Formats: sequence, C-alpha cells, structure tokens
Amino acid sequence: MTLPTTTSLGPAIRWEARGAERRLGLPLLTVLLLALTALRVGALFLSPSELGFDEAQYWAWSRHLAFGYFTKPPLTAWVIAAETAVCGDGAACVRAASPIVHMASALLLYGLGTRLYDRTTGFWSALFYALMPGVAVSSVLMTTDVFLLFFWSAALLVLAADLRAPRAATALGFGLLVGIGLYAKYAMIYLPVLAMLYGLATPGARRVVFRPAFLGGLLVAVAIAVPNLWWNATHHFATFEHTGDNIGWSLSRLNWRKGFEFLGSQFGVAGPIVFGAMVNAFLFRARTEATGADRLLLWFSVPIVLAITIQGFLSQANANWAATAYPAGVVLATALMLRSPTRFFAVANLAIGLLVAAILVVGTAVYDPAGASGPLVQLRQLSGWKTTAANLERVARQVGARRLVLQGRALTAGLLHPLRRSHLDIRAYLAPGDQPTDQFQLDRPWRDGDSSQDTLIFGIGRDTAERLNAVPIATIDAPIYSARDGRMTVYRLSEDASAPAAPGG
Repeated sequence: MTLPTTTSLGPAIRWEARGAERRLGLPLLTVLLLALTALRVGALFLSPSELGFDEAQYWAWSRHLAFGYFTKPPLTAWVIAAETAVCGDGAACVRAASPIVHMASALLLYGLGTRLYDRTTGFWSALFYALMPGVAVSSVLMTTDVFLLFFWSAALLVLAADLRAPRAATALGFGLLVGIGLYAKYAMIYLPVLAMLYGLATPGARRVVFRPAFLGGLLVAVAIAVPNLWWNATHHFATFEHTGDNIGWSLSRLNWRKGFEFLGSQFGVAGPIVFGAMVNAFLFRARTEATGADRLLLWFSVPIVLAITIQGFLSQANANWAATAYPAGVVLATALMLRSPTRFFAVANLAIGLLVAAILVVGTAVYDPAGASGPLVQLRQLSGWKTTAANLERVARQVGARRLVLQGRALTAGLLHPLRRSHLDIRAYLAPGDQPTDQFQLDRPWRDGDSSQDTLIFGIGRDTAERLNAVPIATIDAPIYSARDGRMTVYRLSEDASAPAAPGG
C-alpha cells in the first residue's frame, strides 16, 4: 500500500472530516497532551537514573550564567537555572522542563496543521509529534533539541502566517523567534536559510520573503544574537570552532556506511510511518489537495535530512542532527495519512507511538540503567556517577585532600553534579601545550605546575601519572560507562608535582 499521490482527494476521504472537525479540537488535544506530559514528568521523579554527562554539563553551566559556553549556546543552561531555582537540582528537576516544552511544541504544530490544512490535521499532527519516538526519548532527558524544536515550531507557524497574509508584526516575530532559537542551538540558522531558498524557488513567496519588513526581521534575529557572538569573539570563537570540528568534512573521511546508517536511523527518530510518508512525498510526489502547503512543508523538512545525510557520508552524523526536519515533516506526513483511502497508516502510526511512549514512561520510572547490557549498554551513561563520587570523597577524606583534578569533559561533567555539595575543589586537567577543548578547561583548569598540595587526580592514564609524579593510592569502584571493568585508580600528586618529570625521565 502507498500513500496517495493524487491532488484531487476530497473531504469524504479525510476521515469523515466534518464530524472529526467538531470532535478533534484544541480542548481534547490539550487534555490528552496534559495527561501524556504528566505521565512523563511523574516518571522522571520516580526514575532511578542519574544525569548523563551532557545533562550534567548543562547543569554545571547553569551555576554560572553567561551568554555563551564552549560547546553550545546558553539557553539550555538558562532554563535549568530557572527550573532548579524552583524545584531543586536533582536529576528530575533538571529534566522536568523537557516534556513540558515538547507539549508546547505539539500545540504549536496544532496551529500549523490547522492553518495549512484543517483542524483534524492539526489535532493529529500535534499528537503524532508528541508520540514520535525521538520526542518520547527527548522528553525524559535534558537536551538542547527540546528548546530548538520549540522555537523552530513557533517560527515556522509565524512564517506560515506571514506567507499567507504578510504583515510587519509577523515578519518581525519570525526574526525574534529565530534570534532566540539560536540561543538554543545554532541549527536554528537552517530556518531563515530555507525561507530564503523557498522564496527564491517559489514565485508567490518571493515578494514576501524579500520584502523590507521580512529582511528587517532577519536583522532583528542578528541583533538578538549579538551578545552570543560577542561572547564567542572574546573566547576565540570557541562554540563555532567546536561546531566546525563536529562537522569535520573531508573526502579522506568519506564513509558510505555512516551516511546510510544515519538515513536508516531516521525511521527510528520520526517513526517508520512518518518518515516513510516524507520519503513518499519527496520521491514519489505524494500530495494532498493543498499542494501549496505540501510544497512549503517539503521545503522545511526534506532538505535538512538530505544535508545531514551528506554530512554523514563526509564525516559523521548523529541521529538527532536532523531533528528540525520533523516539525514540518510530521504535519506533512499526517496530512497524507489522513487523506489516504485507508486508515491503516494513521492507526499504525498511532499504535507505534503509543507503544513507544508507554515503554519509555514505564522504563524511565522503574528501570535502573546500572544493569544495562547488550543493545542498551549505552544507558549506563545514566548511572554510576553517585557511587564513583562517594568513593572519591571517601578517599579524599582519608588522605586529607582538598582538590580533585579530573581528566576529560565527560568525567568532569558527570562527577560535578553528584559532587555539588562536596568540600572538594574540582578542576579539569589541561595538558601542557593544549588549548581548552571544553568549558571546564576554560573555567577551572589545572595545569602542570599548578599547586599540587592536597590534590587527587582521577581519570588519567599511566603515562600521564608518571609524567606528573602522581602516586596511585587507591583503586575504587567506578561503575560508569567509560570504566570497562568498573574500577578506576585514584592518584595523589606528590609535593614536587609542580616540577613534572621530563618526558621519558
């Protein structure tokens, strides 16, 4: 079976549209989304999992608010600072905003689907977004994508309104939302770029996108981004450099397998029905009766997937890097599903979404990732930090240490959160001749030659220990993902570590 490719589907095919329009409105949708969000928030407060090192990094940034940080823009840290001021700094409180913001994004997509098609399409677009596997996973973690998708969805809704009825307010609103969205993740820049390309390729939209008011809105976006640009300029463009390192394009790194792996992963991120419908629309020209809306949504979804697939071929691409394709993509897919001669696709998508959502809610609430193995082994990144931190504190008390030096961003971030009430002064090791590669090495570095009095060092290899004249004093249980056998060595820096041994000496 395939989704329809005709452009003449009438209202009789659209799930008895008139009755559905009356039943499937905003009040029912709000109740359903509130119930789903309450389950996800409740699961977070029951969860035995700990913060992963990326989440712990954002939490650490939130203790020192700024207009930028080494690897990401600052909005996620700002939100964590606000929510933990009210709720506390436990793992559940750090993550609590995620399901709530995803609910808000779903409501925005209700508006987009309603504006471009009808209320029934808006209703199911919002519900299918909230149940999308990638959103279900993102709802129980704290990631930058949560806020990126919210501002993307809001800006896309305002853009659709501006294209239909151009006004200065909508043009400036678009720029405002893009500017704030850039503080969530720089991938927000795709949206105005795609808007300009869409304007160039669509005669009816060209006069809207290139009129003075819309260009003025883009200047508003740039003006809002200036504080972050200034932060980068005064920190050697650290965030931009990190982003460039992630891209890492090189013909020498050409890898067909990674590109196809990324493309295949999108069936898991969006769900097989949603992504399949997007593929059908792109490759086989599946369309609804609202061909203009279909074209708009294609422009703001498929090019992102294609661009990140190319990125995968040339370097690497994480499964979530095309997340911004799916606010538009899910609305387009929903419109096609509802206009299919059979209900199979919509019912199957709903069933898959409900199953994944239920598994994740129950799993989040009861599953301890410390025992993860096999295909779930990476969930161990969400466990072991408290045990490791407690063992480090015990050793520090026994030897009277007051400073703990940690090597690597993951280890430093992961341990900072469980050690947040510790007496230890935590530092990030920065090797001789190296430039900082993360925020911790920028803000709290420990270099060869710094004071070694009452100092422990953890996470280093044997060669580094010898060069620093560091003495092993304990081997502790460290059941974290990066410790293969669950044990790691704690070193103490000797008093003459400020004059490290020469290499090979």
